[in-house]
Amino acid sequence: MPPKPRISLPTKPPPTIKARTAPPFSARPAPKPQASRATPTSRAPHTSWYNNANLRFQTKWTFRIIISGCTLIYIRDQWVYITPIKGASMAPTINPTVHETGQKDWLILRPILHRATNPDDIQRGDIVVFWKTNKPEEAGVKRVVALEGDTVYPQRGYALDPDVLATRRLAGLPDGLPDHDDDSILADREEGGKIVVPYGHVWVEGDNARNSLDSREMGPISKGLIESKAVWIWRGWGRFLQVGDARSEKEKRLGSRVVKGRSEVPAMFLE
Repeated sequence: MPPKPRISLPTKPPPTIKARTAPPFSARPAPKPQASRATPTSRAPHTSWYNNANLRFQTKWTFRIIISGCTLIYIRDQWVYITPIKGASMAPTINPTVHETGQKDWLILRPILHRATNPDDIQRGDIVVFWKTNKPEEAGVKRVVALEGDTVYPQRGYALDPDVLATRRLAGLPDGLPDHDDDSILADREEGGKIVVPYGHVWVEGDNARNSLDSREMGPISKGLIESKAVWIWRGWGRFLQVGDARSEKEKRLGSRVVKGRSEVPAMFLE
């Protein structure tokens, strides 16, 4: 009997170990993290002052009041403002019945900005508000009757003071004729009874010539003391009047006589 063949059992091959390799390089940049969208429930926490309703209310209204105040100050200094007028020195143009009824007029004023681009802002006949030279803390309201370079012949005031005329010779009769002799012994005295308005000044008087403290006592007023010019008169609701001259011809003759001249810049200012 022949021998049987050897039986061989199949064997599994040993497991192969795979080498780890790096992933292929990608040229695309890594995506940026996206900010999460704010939702009504994800708000930043408020500070302690914001949570205080009373403090938040006061802060809001304080800011509004400051802004409103700055705006009003700018309008008042640059554009227009209104002020009441007391006294009767400008009657009958302003406060014509203040003594009888006590009713005061209000003036709507435009501030005067002294700029080189507007040298002719003040004209004869304008009603201006200025700071008084004898009382610097008070403001006066008068009419401009003469500008720089004009000659004024007042009917009263310091120019006709007897103590002043004792060292001056009187000049400027109402007819405009000379009242002195150049060959007389008084010819070397300074002329009295007239004033030449100096450069940078104006001559102001009240419409009520018998009851007005103005340039006839204070002298010419510097333009730097003039604050504003009247543009309208307010006499109650709906009663606005343009600034004019309500005096009669007789009342106008009570004021000073003015001879228009030409202003010349002093030589010392040209050096």
